[in-house]
Amino acid sequence: MSNHLVSIIIRCCNEQEYLGQLLTGIFEQTIPNIEVIIVDSGSTDKTLSVASGFPVIIRTINPDEFSFGRALNIGCSSASGEILVFASAHVYPTHRRWLEYLIDPFRDPKSG
Repeated sequence: MSNHLVSIIIRCCNEQEYLGQLLTGIFEQTIPNIEVIIVDSGSTDKTLSVASGFPVIIRTINPDEFSFGRALNIGCSSASGEILVFASAHVYPTHRRWLEYLIDPFRDPKSG
């Protein structure tokens, strides 16, 4: 499973306080092939500055065009991974094997 690219899609707006901790936790995971896509909907704080300090793809959406589904669809259309994971910008992994445990069921070819 570790050879498969995992795309993590994070939608955010004004999440400078937590985003760095989330991204640090993501890039400390045991899974080597991770792509992170940030979908920002008009942050006016330092969210994009924090995000640009990490190897992430940043997509933006106008706040007046925002919906949760639209933001996720933009992230999905930008993703290259075989497995898509969605994370809120204000949460973070509590240990290095979070992602490994999360995607482990996909080792079974019957999982979809």
